[in-house]
Amino acid sequence: MADKRAPLRILLVEDDAAAAKLYRWVLMNEGFEVLLASSGEEGYALASEQTPDLIIVDVLLPGMDGYALCRRLRQNVVTRTIPILLISAKSDIADKIAGLEAGADDYLAKPFHPEELAYRVKALLARYQSPVFSGANAYARGKIIAFFSSKGGVGKTTIAVNLAVAMRRQSGSTVALFDADFFFGNVGVYLNLPTVYSVLNLVPSADHLDTVVLDQVLLPHASGIRVLLSPYYPEEAELVEAHHVEKILGALAQTYSYVLVDCQASYDERTLTVLERADVIVLITTPEVGAIKNTSRFLELAEKLAIGPERVHILVNRSDSDVGVEIGEIERTLRHPVAFQVISGGRTVVFSVNRGIPLVMDHPGHPFSQQMLAIAEELMAAMPARTVK
Repeated sequence: MADKRAPLRILLVEDDAAAAKLYRWVLMNEGFEVLLASSGEEGYALASEQTPDLIIVDVLLPGMDGYALCRRLRQNVVTRTIPILLISAKSDIADKIAGLEAGADDYLAKPFHPEELAYRVKALLARYQSPVFSGANAYARGKIIAFFSSKGGVGKTTIAVNLAVAMRRQSGSTVALFDADFFFGNVGVYLNLPTVYSVLNLVPSADHLDTVVLDQVLLPHASGIRVLLSPYYPEEAELVEAHHVEKILGALAQTYSYVLVDCQASYDERTLTVLERADVIVLITTPEVGAIKNTSRFLELAEKLAIGPERVHILVNRSDSDVGVEIGEIERTLRHPVAFQVISGGRTVVFSVNRGIPLVMDHPGHPFSQQMLAIAEELMAAMPARTVK
């Protein structure tokens, strides 16, 4: 049977018409589809719109040169993972280093034989399409984990914060924690972070976020995680709309291996956007009749939203509370297995919250911390992190 796969697409950014014609002919003879741009600005626009499989950039371009184009491509979440071959008449080692530092994956000095161009292109594509760099691994989006409860007071934020730190600690992967409780988020308090920047700073540029903007707005924490805080004033919450949340989640997932989202206890459009985009929903409840009833209602809603039961992981917090509701009874009532049980951390957990230091950092040997580390391991085993360049 004939191979019906679409040809790989290459974007060639070259202002010399004769050279562009030659390179295009060589690449088309190898079976590639070729897009042409004659300036850095045109090349950047085409790369953002067409997402080619590989980009060839000449260093000497009118306006934005090849080095600047490489840097911009690496800052854009849409194009940051596309392999780039830089070509130039400059062959000094300093020029090659400058190209690689700008973000190019390979450097080809002029003059070169057309066959060498074809060889370099094939080698780069083979490298990026190998199992190590395949779209299902290195360049797949990160995993989104939403933490939700249909009522407050069940320890949702405490668990989200400690699990974020635990996942970073256990894997060394990049982890972002997004406080999506836009009215009364407390992630900043739990981590002792001032609201210097918040999600509001991303709203104006939500349609074209890149790593530079994200790095400016997400606050670094001593644990190694990055944190996107909720608005400081509750009345500003309405400035964040569902389409903003969708764009921000997409950008975070392109940049971080794991994106943990602390949702607000409501069913507004923004929360539903998070829940629908999440790979896993950690549904937090306690062994109390009211909390279990609300959890049951959420499961009914999840079915209507076509959120598969395999994506919902029920976590029973304070599972050792002597209130007469056993885990087996909870599972029978909800007709859904309990994935995780977490004991009450008591005064130690409360003290850590008041100090703004997650218990996983402050007392890693505490039983609560050990459970957080174990849950983090289980979640990461089910959703292996992709490598972030």
